[in-house]
Amino acid sequence: MPRHRLTLDARSPSIIVPLTGRDLTELDEQIGALNAAGAEFGGTPPAGTSPNAVQLFDVVEWRVDFYEPFTAGAGSDPSPAVEALERISVQLPGLPVLATFRTRAEGGNAEISPEAYLALADALASTGLAAAIDVEYRHALAGDAIAAAHRQHTPVVASTHDFAETPSAEEIVARLAAMEDAGADVAKIAVTPRSAADVVTLLSATEQRFRVAGIPLITMSMGGLGAVTRLGGGTFGSSATFATVGAASAPGQLPAEGVRSALDLLRTGSAPGPL
Repeated sequence: MPRHRLTLDARSPSIIVPLTGRDLTELDEQIGALNAAGAEFGGTPPAGTSPNAVQLFDVVEWRVDFYEPFTAGAGSDPSPAVEALERISVQLPGLPVLATFRTRAEGGNAEISPEAYLALADALASTGLAAAIDVEYRHALAGDAIAAAHRQHTPVVASTHDFAETPSAEEIVARLAAMEDAGADVAKIAVTPRSAADVVTLLSATEQRFRVAGIPLITMSMGGLGAVTRLGGGTFGSSATFATVGAASAPGQLPAEGVRSALDLLRTGSAPGPL
């Protein structure tokens, strides 16, 4: 079982921040920035609010596709990634880690063979240090990767990304349903809006699927036009949003401090302080 549970709830969306370090030095620097930002933002929660109401972020997404000691070998040996996950876990002991290898087809930073992708999912899940593993819904071995993670009792976030357009609401709903049917524990979709109407399409589809879904959803429109979905997505059923402390990992991610303030304002009618 993972050491930390990934608990997602659209009524109080989680903030996920990325780690994109290219080597151990950069990872250490980014982790130091996360720890410093969290300590600076911390405080006593206001009366009547959640115990972690003033926590700056809730989950760390480690982007393995940026980590060159692993990608330099085309993913043939998962041990550098396992060792880095162990290091991250030690330095961020209180935070769930979502381990993600994003392929180029889904907007990622590197490419590995399908077999290496499957071996990585299995190796990271077997450590018990990842709260969840990201598996790309359209990957050739998605089903095998989901099964490998589940054999290690590690949850799966199934994901799909559209960097050219926003599919129809019917297509978005169908993909979210298919991810649940495939065994995912969380279904995630990110799309690219070309108009305000596209943003409405994403939110409408999220709300439609949320009414009947048996698993949490994470949905967003990318880029500046879709920024509203990163703040108000919980109203429509999205249980998490991605924000930054330092480097972003996708278009349109907003600074975590501002996102936390906005989410708390939407949920309670009052922002945490001080900012």
